[in-house]
Amino acid sequence: MLSVIPPSEFEEKHIEQLVGKITKREGFFRKNLLEEITRKSMVWMPYYRVQFDYAHSEKDSIQRYGETALNGMFYRCVKSEKELFMLFRPNYLKYKIFRHSPQPKEIVGSIVPINFEETLGNFLKRLNEVKDELSAQRRELNKIRANMRKYSAILPPMKDSREKEKTLSEKVAKLEATKNILSLCLNTNDDISSMKVTGHDVFYYPTLVIALKHKENGTDRYLIVKLVKDGLIRKQLSYDGALTELCNENTMCKEVIAGTVMQES
Repeated sequence: MLSVIPPSEFEEKHIEQLVGKITKREGFFRKNLLEEITRKSMVWMPYYRVQFDYAHSEKDSIQRYGETALNGMFYRCVKSEKELFMLFRPNYLKYKIFRHSPQPKEIVGSIVPINFEETLGNFLKRLNEVKDELSAQRRELNKIRANMRKYSAILPPMKDSREKEKTLSEKVAKLEATKNILSLCLNTNDDISSMKVTGHDVFYYPTLVIALKHKENGTDRYLIVKLVKDGLIRKQLSYDGALTELCNENTMCKEVIAGTVMQES
């Protein structure tokens, strides 16, 4: 028995419509499909739900509780910080979990062991480094802007000042984005000085892995379709852009997903 997030009710036409929007086409007036579906496999994608306690500061006597969700299938394949970001799915924690016995044609994705204390600890360290650098860069940026405003009534801003202000603005925006992503992965906006992983378990998210082959050059790629309807306004099926990118751009991830769907044969 698996702990699963059950799929939404949908018809085959919903899958066809979604795939039709994503597959490559050519032609100006009449669009001809350049890719054909070679395989569709229902895969239960494994995720670790990781629980942890954290404190705001070393003197903070209150232990707070947090949890996040991390893909347990591709962890060993990722090579960069950006790719690791793609494996976190804290929003999946909002769904109810049910017990389910996999059916004959359903594939259960394999999981790899993860050192959660090290992984989340490195995320926390990186988050606090980004926050410190962001604070310092904001102070410098505010100082430059204040000087530009101060002398703007007398002289237009010097070229060096404008270029420095632009460079710092871009750096601050990038640091802010990184901070937000790291906070999203840890599933908290709180300031955290320390954390301790207290437990973890595994649940499975329903996906449809679709293998496509280009009709002209023979290249293949994979689409990872989420079988749970979501959306703020209109609930509908969608594809997992992050995992789709990983399974096509990262060679090791592509090998893992290819080996997984071949289990059905």
